[in-house]
Amino acid sequence: MYCTYQQDNWDILLPLAEFTYNNAPNASTGVSPFFANKGYHLNITVHPEYHLASQKAHNYVSNLDDVHQFLCDEIKAAQEVGQQVYILAKHIKMTQLTKELSEKYLGSYTIIAQPSSNAFTIQLPDYLSGIHSIFHIFQLKLFHPSEIPNCTEPPPPLVEIDDEGEPYYEISEILDSKLDQ
Repeated sequence: MYCTYQQDNWDILLPLAEFTYNNAPNASTGVSPFFANKGYHLNITVHPEYHLASQKAHNYVSNLDDVHQFLCDEIKAAQEVGQQVYILAKHIKMTQLTKELSEKYLGSYTIIAQPSSNAFTIQLPDYLSGIHSIFHIFQLKLFHPSEIPNCTEPPPPLVEIDDEGEPYYEISEILDSKLDQ
């Protein structure tokens, strides 16, 4: 469920997304936040056979169950063990001169565990051994393979980490330099 291109309907969709999140089972507790607070699951089953005041209201209510089920499925499938994800490179110190021209995400890497509802353990390669392998869900982006047939994306440049956890690169040559006064 997404906003329109003009982004003018988010306020209508927000209560549905909030309800779905609060009524979906949490991975760590096994129950929904609503059930944890109230002791029961809220049921919004719609009965289209009842007479509604307007056709617009009837269409809205008939579609509500489908939207709720879609959002539940999306929440469950957001990130799961075994999926490929990118790691946000914002908090990983690089030796490149500018962050603007650096890679925004590193990876893709495999999720190997979910220690909590909002953190995932990532299988990192040996050259990233200085980085902690557990990442918050906001630092991950789901990997989507290229939809263009027979097209492969070039791998990102290797990031090497030294003994203090700082990344370093092997420099082949210096092309130019500038000293700021």
